[in-house]
Amino acid sequence: MILGIDIDDTITYTRKTILKYRKIAYPKLNDTDLLSNREYKKFLRKYMKDMRKEYAIREGVKEAWQYFKDNNFKIIIITARSNKYYRKSIKDTIAFLKEHNIFYDKIYFKQYKKGKKAFKEHIDLFIDDKESVLENVSKYGINVLLRGQSDKYQSCENWYQIIDYIKEGKYGQ
Repeated sequence: MILGIDIDDTITYTRKTILKYRKIAYPKLNDTDLLSNREYKKFLRKYMKDMRKEYAIREGVKEAWQYFKDNNFKIIIITARSNKYYRKSIKDTIAFLKEHNIFYDKIYFKQYKKGKKAFKEHIDLFIDDKESVLENVSKYGINVLLRGQSDKYQSCENWYQIIDYIKEGKYGQ
């Protein structure tokens, strides 16, 4: 089986770290308050390096990767991460994945429309935390799973549920 998997808020707790740094940079803002595009870019340029160092692996990821290894899954990571706001982001991402024993057969960065890449890689199941990404990927006839909650797509709250979902072979039904 070939799995396509996103990184941010799928493998890692990204949003939690971003909110922590937003509180530092903008203590008067609520978590739901939006920054202007200009302000958000400024925020990312200032804090991206530090945030990348603090991202934590989601619960169950290590067990999922062990299951994938034991069952000879092919893992293709498809992420929008780039060096846009921090020049060593790609290099640091690769080091982070290695440090946490997150193996992969291929990794693609700067993927803003992930469906086309997933299709070219013959992915059987694509896992992401964003419905908009799954919408793009599913247009290519690829089975999708949302890590989180969704009324529109099959979803699993955590990686233990994702493992069970894959074991049960429910995708594609």
